Amino acid sequence: MIQIPLTSATDGMTGIPLPYLLHSDPMVTCIMFLCMLLVSVVFAHGKKHFLQGLKNYVHGRERGSMFDEVTASDVRHTIVLVFHTCLMLAFGVYRYLAQSAPALFEQYSHLGILAGLTAIFILFLLFKWAAYSLVNSLFFQKVRNELWITSFVNLFIWLGIVLLPLLLVIVYFDISSHIATFLLAFPLVLGKICLFCKCFSNFFEKIYGAFHFILYFCALEVFPDLILWKGMELISNNLIFKF
Repeated sequence: MIQIPLTSATDGMTGIPLPYLLHSDPMVTCIMFLCMLLVSVVFAHGKKHFLQGLKNYVHGRERGSMFDEVTASDVRHTIVLVFHTCLMLAFGVYRYLAQSAPALFEQYSHLGILAGLTAIFILFLLFKWAAYSLVNSLFFQKVRNELWITSFVNLFIWLGIVLLPLLLVIVYFDISSHIATFLLAFPLVLGKICLFCKCFSNFFEKIYGAFHFILYFCALEVFPDLILWKGMELISNNLIFKF
């Protein structure tokens, strides 16, 4: 007697898993919405302070009295927007890793990856603040050091505000990788150019200090960024190969 093997009605071909898409991740949607809400609330209460900071940056005011007008609420709003910029930078790297290292998202929590990237940018920002404060206190006047730190923070805050709508367009309109890279790289490069000009006008007013300025800017601004990028690539590769 020949027996015919019975097959289950649920048997079939194994499906191909869909690639990870940011706009289909509820975590990404929630955080983006919270970021928009956070920026809206902060600007509703502290718009005057940040617009004044932008004007001071553009006009290059050197008066020390500008720091006396900062209130406790302004400091809280500044800390919130600095954290927001770190989160936006982390989102940019998060999207890059989602495209270039999808295995990382199969092995680790998406929220954990984003939190880790945000923590890296916060620690890196604190390192830069400490390095600038130490070096500038040795070679430059206190007023110019305070003006530089304030200008750096203002530019960092506005960088995060510019990156927010760009990331929204990239995530929810499924922009190609090449266009997304250009959209994210443009404000970053423009920010470096603004820092370059501001640093020269603040610390090296004479043309004969150009050589010292290039050494200063490369040592405290360019090289740390390159080390940060290569370090994050090394960490992501090690996390993938670890498992």
